[in-house]
This record gives sequence, structure tokens and C-alpha cells, in this order.
Amino acid sequence: MNERSSNEGDVDWPDEEERQTIARRLFTYTPHALAAAIPVDRIMVSHPGFKEILTSCDRVFQLSREFSTQQGVVVSGPTGSGKTALIRYFRNSLPKSNLFESGYGALAVRLSKRPTVGQLIGGLLRQIRYPFPNVSTHTLAVKRNVLIDALKQKGTRLLFVDEAHHLLPQTRMRVRAEEGSNVTDCLRELMDEVPLGLALFGGEELADLTGVDLHLASRISARHLLHSFEAGSMWHGFVRAFARQSKGFNLDFIAEKGEATRAQKTTGGNLRAFKRLVTEAVLIAADEGATQIQAEHLRTAFERVYGKHASLGNPYAE
Repeated sequence: MNERSSNEGDVDWPDEEERQTIARRLFTYTPHALAAAIPVDRIMVSHPGFKEILTSCDRVFQLSREFSTQQGVVVSGPTGSGKTALIRYFRNSLPKSNLFESGYGALAVRLSKRPTVGQLIGGLLRQIRYPFPNVSTHTLAVKRNVLIDALKQKGTRLLFVDEAHHLLPQTRMRVRAEEGSNVTDCLRELMDEVPLGLALFGGEELADLTGVDLHLASRISARHLLHSFEAGSMWHGFVRAFARQSKGFNLDFIAEKGEATRAQKTTGGNLRAFKRLVTEAVLIAADEGATQIQAEHLRTAFERVYGKHASLGNPYAE
């Protein structure tokens, strides 16, 4: 698929931990090291689970405006398993089309811990560059209609909702789950009125969508679960593919079977933890003038990422 521009800058993707890591690196490493590590940080490996979910999202994207039956998908999994990366990849890799305005075919929002319908509508209005995105109690109904009309005009076909498990506490506060919540009511209205497909991404508790909203659950058929990798051939294949994609810095060391196994034990097969560790090792190696990482770079990277007194000990100190 061809690259196209997106409105990612309007979505505050990095969590607080990642923001602190980025800020620290700016003061720790040289520009040369940052230049070497940034391409590694951006590596994306399309493993089987990733491809399955991507195909499901492609299906919802294609059918959402063609049929009267609502289309949707739920993707649940532990933090760091690649959910947000998948959303970013999908949006960045959409092909150009005359069916939707460039940059608006798929939108994405991240829910706060206590989401409100005003936050949802305001966040989407900002993404479509509406000049008056702020929503109050008095303007809620008007802004909702403005949003629906704008999404129709721009041809938006799919809405990603990240951290969608934050919908659960709202439902638990209600007497009956089938009543839904203001936010889920709004999501259902967008699906019905625009119409558009809905992709809910969140923690493992999101797997049972009936606990969020029965009416919303009836509109979403596909369910997927992203796991951290267990030790074995699939993990080794992932690490080899990751190393091959690094063109400017040699990562062959981590692709060796023994080292891949050690990396799995160190990170628990969590993609975010793995990428954080390897990227840190590249920063350290590049600062030393090396062009490939070795065990000593991973040892120092582990200390910097997890601290010298990590409870499990440094597996690269052996």
C-alpha cells in the first residue's frame, strides 16, 4: 500500500513513560546516536497476529459504507503488545482513494480514564480541523451534528478508539449494562448515522464487549486478542525479521537463537519492552562508535531502562 499523510499529530499517542524516556534521551545521547536509533525504533514487523488484525480492519474499512449492517472489530491485549502501533500502521499505509478525503479515511482517538462524550466529540472535531472544537453542555447536540455531517463529507470510513477498556467503569456504575453510556451511545450513533466502522482497541478486559454495551456489542462481530510472544519459533522468527529490517545498524547479534531466547526471557515477549531495550542498546553502541550491538551494549541498556537494582537481575551481566 502507498504511504499517505495522516493527522497523527492531533493524537497524543505516547504514554507518560514513553514521554519521559524520550526526554531523557535528548539529554543523554549524541545526535549521531539518535540518528542511528530512530530508524530502529520505527521498525514494524508484520507478524501473523498483526496481519490477521490488519486484514480484519481492512474488511471493516471496505464494507462500513457499503452495507446497512454495521461493521466493527474489537482488539484486546496486554499493554505493549502492539495495539497502538497497529493503529498507527493502518492509518499511515492507507492507499489514496477518491472515496475519502486524503488523511481522513480512518481517524483515531484515545480515551481518557473517565471519558465523556464531550471529550470524544471535541477530539474528533480537532482532528478534522473544525475551527471551534470545544464542546460544552449547551453546544453538545449541535457539535454532535456538526461532527456527523463533517465525517460524511470527508468520507471517513473507520474510527479507531484506543484505550477503549476505559468504557468499562462507566458501564459498571450503571444498573443495567444494556443502557450503555453517553460515550457508547455516541459511538453507536456515529456508526449508524455517518455510517462508519468502529475498531475498539484496549486491555484484555475488553474482550467481553457485552460488559461495555450490549447494543454496541451487537454491532461489532470480529474479536481478536494480541498476546505477548512466548518462547519458540514464532518469537525467533519475529526477532530475525526485526533484525533484517535494520538497514543502517547491524542487529545480527540479537537474531542468534540463544540471544533471541534471552531477549524473550528479559522482555517477556512484550513488543514494546523488546523495542525499548534494543533501541537503547543501539544508542549506547552508536555513542561508542560501534556499528553493531553486542552483549555489553545490551547489559548497559538493561541497566538504563530498568535500573541497576531491577528485581530480576540483569540477564546480560552473566
